[in-house]
Amino acid sequence: MSAEQFEIDPFVQAAPRLANRWKADRVLRHAVRRVLPADVFEKAAADLEHAAERCATELAPLAARAEANPPRHVPYDAWGRRVDRIEIDPAWTELVKLLQGLGAVAIPYEETYGPHGRVVQAALYQIAQAVTATALCPLAMSDGAVACLRDHDAELAARYAPLLTERIGGWTSGQWMTEKEGGSDLSRSATVATPLGDGTWSLRGTKWFTSATTADVAVALARPVNAEPGSRGLSLFALELRGPDGGWNGLRVRRLKDKYGTRGLPTAELDLDGAVAVPVGGIGGGIAKVASVLHVARMASAQAGPGATGHLLQLARDYARRRVVRGGLLEESPLHYGWLAEISAEYEAMVQMALRAAQLVGRQEARADDARDDARDDRGDDRGDDRGDDTRLARVVVPLAKMSTARQGVRACSELLESFGGAGYLEDTGIPQVLRDVQVQSIWEGTTNVLALDVMRALGDPEVAAAYRDDVEKQLTLHPHLRTEAAARIIRAAARDLASREPDPAAARELALGMARTYQAALLAAQAGWALTALGDERTAIALEIFTARPLTFPAAHEKARLLGLE
Repeated sequence: MSAEQFEIDPFVQAAPRLANRWKADRVLRHAVRRVLPADVFEKAAADLEHAAERCATELAPLAARAEANPPRHVPYDAWGRRVDRIEIDPAWTELVKLLQGLGAVAIPYEETYGPHGRVVQAALYQIAQAVTATALCPLAMSDGAVACLRDHDAELAARYAPLLTERIGGWTSGQWMTEKEGGSDLSRSATVATPLGDGTWSLRGTKWFTSATTADVAVALARPVNAEPGSRGLSLFALELRGPDGGWNGLRVRRLKDKYGTRGLPTAELDLDGAVAVPVGGIGGGIAKVASVLHVARMASAQAGPGATGHLLQLARDYARRRVVRGGLLEESPLHYGWLAEISAEYEAMVQMALRAAQLVGRQEARADDARDDARDDRGDDRGDDRGDDTRLARVVVPLAKMSTARQGVRACSELLESFGGAGYLEDTGIPQVLRDVQVQSIWEGTTNVLALDVMRALGDPEVAAAYRDDVEKQLTLHPHLRTEAAARIIRAAARDLASREPDPAAARELALGMARTYQAALLAAQAGWALTALGDERTAIALEIFTARPLTFPAAHEKARLLGLE
């Protein structure tokens, strides 16, 4: 065959197209609709549709550019002067600004949605998760800092909360806890605080992971000089990263972390060498105070798993309509759409769990706001103790939500990457980045084991355990339907099994994962019954049937596990 006769195959595979997530994602849209009052949903739907359009058209290209140009640490200038400059691609900075403008931090603190702002914020996080190059991370930390200051220091809250919740030109905050000595064991924190005599303190130590190195302020754990060892001796401090002259406030950048994912996010090791800070709410109680930050951060992290999964699921469904395999479209293959159905059932469960965590945090905050108003009005709160159940329930649901959706998100995104075949393994499709970035959620703000132990501690309060059991039953009776009765029997049996177990730390992982899966199933049952009755839609009922076909609880840790695990 001559060169003139040879013709290169002109075929080009049509790529999957990113859609407006709010309009394309029935699961998220219907889940938000069920939990919001009709008038609130009408307003939220318009705002979320607008946000989703900007995510698909403006944020996605910026995220791709930020990912391609990761941050760079310049320790010295040309003349040898220590500058510790962190160079960030303007695209990443613009992502932060755009997300602030969409209300990523502001929504829960504005009056637009009242106590329902956390649910709307959570939906925005899910929509934006995969198209922001992790720019949501510093905003979630800023949100946690606002919540912490409002809870523990009215003066600092008055100074910083308006700046951190501003939509245009707002500040961002870091949260500096992790150190080399302890990691998640905060009791081993070695940063020392020394009083300067004017109400400020000097901090000295090393923070091993700081994911908001470009922030304006930060909250940091430190041990006041001569304070007792362990967690009881820690205090929480607030500091501004820059001094009046624009230089670092006693900070040195050791290096930027070379990470598996979240590459656009500037994560650094920082030395605090005389950083000037002020105590949050006075000296002492650092762990209790930072818990306010962690609570909000974990709730935000719980949105990442469903956010990433929903993003890839939308692309996978679109790709199935474009990809021809063995003479037919991929969407016509029962094997393929059955596979996507299993992932979709897990996705529905994730969405329900993540939104429920946000709803409970919002109710907690509304209760705290009421208490502050009561104190200002010099009157007691005589509205009963029913909202206390939400507070107790949040103590166990928020860590369960973060733990479970993080693990589910990694598994689901790995499966969805595979659904694109070889193209899913190519960096320039953007698909591998989603899997890499979601992996951090099972580590950030507590690994699976750390969170499981947190759940065990919460269950040490009988009222927390009772609140969990009662809410499982409540969800099963919210929207009863014949179609969900079989699943309800499975869920009740799983709940009884969990209630019969002792909270043994050795089996904490199995118990917590079983609790999370059982709670997700109960939330799915409520959503399925509502969708069948209100919309005539059976798809969530199908998801519930698929989800409960697998075991909801898991056997306890084997007594000889050490032999296989460590020896």
